[in-house]
Amino acid sequence: MNCKFPLSRKRNTNTIYSKFKFMKYFLSLAFLFISLSVSSQNLQEKADAILKEAKELLVMEQASWHATDNFLATYPDKKNLIRGYFSYVNKDNDLVSVFYGEGKDLILARYLFKGIPSPERLFVDTENLQITDLEADLLEMRKTAFEDMVDNKKGFYSFYEKVNPNLIPIIFEGKKKVYIISGSNEPKMLIGNDYEITFNKRNKIKDRKKLHKSILTFDYTENENVESSFHSHVVSDFIDVTDVCTLLLYKDYTGINKHIVVSKKYVSILNLEEETLLILTKKAWDKIMDHQEEKAKK
Repeated sequence: MNCKFPLSRKRNTNTIYSKFKFMKYFLSLAFLFISLSVSSQNLQEKADAILKEAKELLVMEQASWHATDNFLATYPDKKNLIRGYFSYVNKDNDLVSVFYGEGKDLILARYLFKGIPSPERLFVDTENLQITDLEADLLEMRKTAFEDMVDNKKGFYSFYEKVNPNLIPIIFEGKKKVYIISGSNEPKMLIGNDYEITFNKRNKIKDRKKLHKSILTFDYTENENVESSFHSHVVSDFIDVTDVCTLLLYKDYTGINKHIVVSKKYVSILNLEEETLLILTKKAWDKIMDHQEEKAKK
């Protein structure tokens, strides 16, 4: 920062006051950045972990979208045989989507995507398919979560009109989970009414977590090119994996460039264009906002 002060030798009280004011401002900013650096490393590690899992969930959902479109268009006679589907990342880091039925024809089709999922990169196999050990694991988890949701003991799960639950089994860094994300029958992006079900090694439910207490609707036919959006968190401190996945999945439809999640202690800032995530303490965020307001008044 280049700062020029008067060169007059005469003692100028206004100049001294200006210097004092500048130093006070500089020290305040320095203190803020030091405070940020102390906690920023742990928060960035948390942000990186959330983003990493969300991006795996994202490509799995993209694979499911493309595979579903192809399956319904290519095999309309098998539509009534479908009991469900799921996607996963295999040991070669390729995406695999599986459609399953019942009985001897358990696996109806298996799609393989080489690289980023797209219609041009898919390969499909429908003949004499045998379920793999990993697929059997994921299928059991998905079925267990589905039965738990349908039973809905103690009213844990919420259901809405024109909203479909999407069950996504995933084994990420050794942890077994099923995420339940809500999807709309209309051209809308939904945030909320999502769940995280964790499993033990024997595929028994270990814990259930409701990630949001409500559901938010973004009608992307009316809100095109929205610069930024936000929602607040009561349940969790940070933006959820499901939030990040959904926002990135629909970003080409909504036109949202930045999404901010505010909780009691933290603020999560997702840059959809760059696909980056920054987490700040609420205290640091408030100081930055106060500084911006003071700057705008000048």
